[in-house]
Amino acid sequence: MTPLSLIPKPEHAQKKPLYVVLAGSDIKSEELLIGLLRQKGLVPIPSSSLKETLYLLKRGETALAICHASPRDGTFRELLGSLGSGSKIPVIICSDFYDSRLYLEAMELGAFDYFTYPFYRDGVEWVVGNALRQASKHAGGPREVE
Repeated sequence: MTPLSLIPKPEHAQKKPLYVVLAGSDIKSEELLIGLLRQKGLVPIPSSSLKETLYLLKRGETALAICHASPRDGTFRELLGSLGSGSKIPVIICSDFYDSRLYLEAMELGAFDYFTYPFYRDGVEWVVGNALRQASKHAGGPREVE
């Protein structure tokens, strides 16, 4: 009989990290989002430009994008327009203030959701979790979201 210590333990499947691209213009809010996403086991990737954000999203390794209504070098309109309506990556738009016209425009252009700063932690957690669940349905398999 083989001693138990010599039997290799089954390796647990490594979870594929869930990357979240942050295209923002407000450093303080971005830092808060980074902390919140890390606490949820997600990997935030701050983006320095709209061009970089599009590059990261089109690579297919990203689960979600959170974009400020006015990123450093463009607008959320350009981002959503470049991704097209067939994009399987949910994009959440955030703003420093609530504007119903901005909200409606973002939704019409294909944004997954919209929230404002200062944000409520529970609200952002719900929106991000919901977006990841929706994305996993399109990807064809369940993803674990805390």
